[in-house]
Amino acid sequence: MRSIVAVVSGLLLLSFTACGGRPQEPQPPQPAPQQVHEPQSVHVVHVAESAPTPSQTESHPVSKRRHGSHGHQHAGHGHSAKANESSSGISVGDKVPEFVVTIAGKKRTLSELRQDAALSEDGTLVLTFWCSFCHSCRHIEQRLDKLAKRYSGRVGVIALDASAGETTEVVAEFAKENGLSLPIALNPSGTAADIFGVQVTTTTIVIDSKGILRYRGQFGASGHAYAAEALEAVLAGEDVRVKKTRQKG
Repeated sequence: MRSIVAVVSGLLLLSFTACGGRPQEPQPPQPAPQQVHEPQSVHVVHVAESAPTPSQTESHPVSKRRHGSHGHQHAGHGHSAKANESSSGISVGDKVPEFVVTIAGKKRTLSELRQDAALSEDGTLVLTFWCSFCHSCRHIEQRLDKLAKRYSGRVGVIALDASAGETTEVVAEFAKENGLSLPIALNPSGTAADIFGVQVTTTTIVIDSKGILRYRGQFGASGHAYAAEALEAVLAGEDVRVKKTRQKG
């Protein structure tokens, strides 16, 4: 009986092996599939260059124009002459020497200006050093123009531009754009500034009917209309109380 069982077990084992076939040989390990990354979209930010702000650029740079053989500098952007600095020009009380300017394209001597009845009744003149490119001139030019209108036909009130490079066309266009009607005289050689010892723009000169320098200094300051007060005294035949002030453009 045991023999029969053994035989049957052997037959079953052979049958199982035949159905399973040969065992498969071990396959070499396959490399792991590479992970494919989807391309990510790149956001490019374009930064536009910003324009310089007024604080980064100087809209109105300080300008100095040399004129005359004496090397005076004519500037007017917050520049002041030292209080103890002596002037190299004539003194208050001196006779004003001759010099030449150009008004509206025509050359005129100081004597011709003083003798022009349409400009001045008796030869009295007010000359304020001015130019089209300085900041300090912007602070006083409208008051200067009002003074010229007030004394029109009686006193010659003139803006005197002693800066090199200015032209009749440039100042005429500037005057038109800014509503200035007073005469503007050009003296690019700078002889006028040398004569009066003027160092900065807005410095004002008052010349009386005899051609004498009666006032030189600031057009005005806080609470003081120096030039206008000096002119009133001259016209009234009185002594000018403040004959000279520190030049301050």
